[in-house]
Amino acid sequence: MASRMESHAIAATIQVGETTYQLSKDKYLLEKRGLIKVKGKGEMMTYILKEINLKV
Repeated sequence: MASRMESHAIAATIQVGETTYQLSKDKYLLEKRGLIKVKGKGEMMTYILKEINLKV
């Protein structure tokens, strides 16, 4: 899955799927990118890492 997220990401960004978003949303600022079509998985909601929340 990590390889697919990387290959579908915008250049110079870190993109994650819904599961990683749910596990990370309290520690990192993630912005919804939207649905992308992922080979073998169908459409998946994706998020882009914007910044680390250092107050946690």
